[in-house]
Amino acid sequence: MIKLIRLVCLFPTLLVASLATTTVQAQPHIHGDRPHTHPLPAQGISHKHGNTAPGRVANGQKPAPRAQQQVPVRPNNTAQNNRAIAGNPNAELKQAYAQKNYKRVFQIASKFAKQGDPSGQFVLGQLALLGQGQKKNPKMAFNWLNKSAAGGHKGARYLLGSLYASGTGTKKNFGQAHKYYKLAAQAGVPDAMASLGVMYEKGQGVKKNIPTAMKYYEQAANKGITNVQLMMGERYIKGVGVKKNPAKGYRFVKMAHDSGAPQATYLLGVLNAEGIGTKKSPQYAFKYLTAAAKRNIPDAQYDLASSYAQGIGTKKNMGQAINWYKKAGNNGIVTAQHNLGLIYLQGLGTKKNPKQAFSWFKKAATKGHPVSQYFLGDLYVDGVGVGKNHKQALTWYKKAAAKKFPAAEYSVGAMYANGYGTTKNMKVAKQWFQKASKNGSKKATNALAILKKNGI
Repeated sequence: MIKLIRLVCLFPTLLVASLATTTVQAQPHIHGDRPHTHPLPAQGISHKHGNTAPGRVANGQKPAPRAQQQVPVRPNNTAQNNRAIAGNPNAELKQAYAQKNYKRVFQIASKFAKQGDPSGQFVLGQLALLGQGQKKNPKMAFNWLNKSAAGGHKGARYLLGSLYASGTGTKKNFGQAHKYYKLAAQAGVPDAMASLGVMYEKGQGVKKNIPTAMKYYEQAANKGITNVQLMMGERYIKGVGVKKNPAKGYRFVKMAHDSGAPQATYLLGVLNAEGIGTKKSPQYAFKYLTAAAKRNIPDAQYDLASSYAQGIGTKKNMGQAINWYKKAGNNGIVTAQHNLGLIYLQGLGTKKNPKQAFSWFKKAATKGHPVSQYFLGDLYVDGVGVGKNHKQALTWYKKAAAKKFPAAEYSVGAMYANGYGTTKNMKVAKQWFQKASKNGSKKATNALAILKKNGI
């Protein structure tokens, strides 16, 4: 009979394998399933967390390419609309808007609009578009904005371009959209500059022209459009649509951070950790990761926990590491959930708590983390943190083995060889040992040798 043995699995280096006496140094993991998302087209910095610092490129490799480029969308204009109403010189109008008394805003603006005032027409157009003080009426919104735009109102020209681009209140017409966006951009409307960038990138109403798109994006970024600043930062860092210039990319990301974008703050932490576009600085990386983590960015919470766990950019503090791993884990970061399972299983910086270990492993395993699935199998076999249950153990081993995890493949073979949780079947056991051996399991190779020696 082949003795049931468990292999040590792979996991971050700060956490060592648990159930066997042997330990191995783990391979770095990749956050490939959680790309950054931005409302504008972006080519971000998909990064690996290596053996020394969060966000570091493992083994000196360059950052991996981002997931498929997102579809460009035009900036939301609600904030600009609000600013435009609130900025009307009529004090009563401003007060009515501040009180969200849109019926009064409508009454006041109507007086101006009927006199042919472009600002009053602009306000009525927005109210009809948003359904404020009246029912939504896209066609009426288009008519008022068209009149306001004809009177030279730059905000109305931008919104009219958006209506043409989306086909709201009128037929979709990219040519007309481009015309009004350009008029608004020439008048200094940043959102219009961003929208022109989208049109040139996608070839809507104009011939596709990436350099021209980049020109308009850069104008919008310099005018303070946060999403565009972040997108341009990432593009310069990666060299997408522009000549690669990490230092310039860093400056755009810093602009987005200064504009208050939490994702930009996190990205600054990554860039400082990796030394991309700036001098490598674990201390600055820690500073930005802390700020982003406190603003509830899950990836930043995970990286901050890793910084505390490894003492990078700050003093090692497992208490703080556990605290931030929990926040990241509760925000759905699977690797944080797995790490917490290991922490509680081994008592790293806290008392051993097998039940907590099982709970965190179960969360990560349920979301498909193969190493957690493997460990969950071990816990069921040994009755650690949960009652012994060989059938459940085999179920979780098989889930991990389906992802070609060699330790789990070996364990499935051992379960069949011993008849644990299933009918003993040496033929099936041999098949699993062969899979595990092919994927690098030395224990499986040894098991096959034993089977051969015994004529199996």
